[in-house]
Amino acid sequence: MRRKKGALQLSITAIVVLIIAIVVLGLAIGFIRKQFTKGTELVAGEMAGIKQRMKEDIRAGGELLVFTVPDEVSVGKPAPMVVGVRNTAANPDEDKDRVCFRLEVTCIKPFTIGGSCTRYPEETNVVVGGWDIENDMPTQNSWFKSLLSEFDLRNYEGDVWDAIMLVRGVKPDSYAMEFNVYIDTSYETCADKTGEWELYASKTFTLNVV
Repeated sequence: MRRKKGALQLSITAIVVLIIAIVVLGLAIGFIRKQFTKGTELVAGEMAGIKQRMKEDIRAGGELLVFTVPDEVSVGKPAPMVVGVRNTAANPDEDKDRVCFRLEVTCIKPFTIGGSCTRYPEETNVVVGGWDIENDMPTQNSWFKSLLSEFDLRNYEGDVWDAIMLVRGVKPDSYAMEFNVYIDTSYETCADKTGEWELYASKTFTLNVV
């Protein structure tokens, strides 16, 4: 009888411990989820604030091209960015109030000697985002999950857009990069563009891939 009673007490104790463990685990998951949500909201709020400040700067007649660059990006993990362009031209057609632009992002070269901008050895000066102007096509080696590569801007106005960088197919390294903006030489809308482009604005930056 004692053996049966001891076994029963052990079973009850095990059940109580299991229930306590489940409750603690549930509380821990709830806490982690709450903290993660707060972190996500904080990042979203920061990006919204940056976007608004960039809009104000562009509309106030600031630089032609502005963008944010993450301190570092991890291979295969998305990283938010903001890109802004200001238009100083006007559509020659009085019935139209917009001009067409294109964005192009180029990986110039990695800092490591003998490195590459793609998975292929020693390949440099590769278009990795937006529109490949030289080949007149969207880039085939995109480092972006989303990037508005062609857009109309109102005469003498600017705008700002969200973008998501997603680097894949390269080794961790620091890369010399270039952000280029091209304008349609006829200063028409994207629907009526001539297909001839000229460099409108350009900036270099360093991207740290880990």
